[in-house]
Amino acid sequence: MKITAKAASAFTAIILSAFFAVAQQAPVPEQQSGVVVSNNLQLVLEGKVINVHDGDTVTVLDQNNQKFHIRLHGIDAPELKQEFGAVSQQNLSRLVLGKQVSIFWTKLDKYRRTVGTIKLDGRDINIEQVKAGLAWHFKKYQDEQEPQDRIIYAAAELQARAAKLGLWQDPNPTVPGDWRQGVKAKRWGPPPPAGTIIGNSNSKRYQRPDCAGYRDMAERNRVFFNSVAEAEAAGYKRAGNCPAEIQISTSTLQTVPTVNPVVTNAPNALASPVASSVTPSSAPHAVTIKVDPSFSSSTAEVSEKIIGNKNSKVYHLPGCSSYGRVSEKNQVKFESAAEAEKAGYRLAGNCVASKNP
Repeated sequence: MKITAKAASAFTAIILSAFFAVAQQAPVPEQQSGVVVSNNLQLVLEGKVINVHDGDTVTVLDQNNQKFHIRLHGIDAPELKQEFGAVSQQNLSRLVLGKQVSIFWTKLDKYRRTVGTIKLDGRDINIEQVKAGLAWHFKKYQDEQEPQDRIIYAAAELQARAAKLGLWQDPNPTVPGDWRQGVKAKRWGPPPPAGTIIGNSNSKRYQRPDCAGYRDMAERNRVFFNSVAEAEAAGYKRAGNCPAEIQISTSTLQTVPTVNPVVTNAPNALASPVASSVTPSSAPHAVTIKVDPSFSSSTAEVSEKIIGNKNSKVYHLPGCSSYGRVSEKNQVKFESAAEAEKAGYRLAGNCVASKNP
């Protein structure tokens, strides 16, 4: 049987029409969805809660049998060993353990946990912990909340406090961060003499007193040195979460003499009590100083750049305890605080160095 070109073309058109009709009716494969909130992409994770670690952390198993550790956004529950810590965990377990939930999230924290809001049948589970008086509204990160959520969560805490629910039975309950610091201080015991450098015999890393991890080291691993030079001579290196000491070039300070410079002749901003050492050499001379909390980075040329965190939109100044904690993939570097703030970044809350005006 001979088929003409015209008949073949008509037959092809019929087949294609039928194909597209079926394709339009076919269900779309289920994917991880996302919604846009205030110009930020908010991802949605679906899964079953298989473990409740404490009052603000759970583990979820998704449809692909992949586990996700979830840190509840906007709240801070007491630690398990704190008063009401176990009660907070039990309340969260009652609400979500073994149930299918949705987690609306926007970031991962430094422990690689997914930070998000648990929704069950449209109900915000995070705020239920605050309403029950079993978690604080986490004001340290309230800028990361939607404005309406920030107001609602703060109001929920005030209502729980007024009703003396849960942890608010104590007029001044200890927040988890302060409680953890107290535990560290108790474990630490009597501090070593001021200025002592502590090395870790396991990692061969050292911490200065101004470093974030100075008090975190297990006692059995501590090795004491009188100076950084002594620690480095013994083969120890600076810990990764310990910022480098700031280097200041005296060539940028007009009032500092070029021969045998004296720190006290520097501008008033440098007249604060900082430990310093000067080594006479050919100009320009280099002065190494240890960071003092009152020191402003705007007073001199700093060899290290300001580091911004793309996730949290905060920036860290050299010398701040949080400076070395930003993961490399999240780092954005700026020449000045003004440049960072122009880009929409704000000074980290745990950074005590003063901001540029």
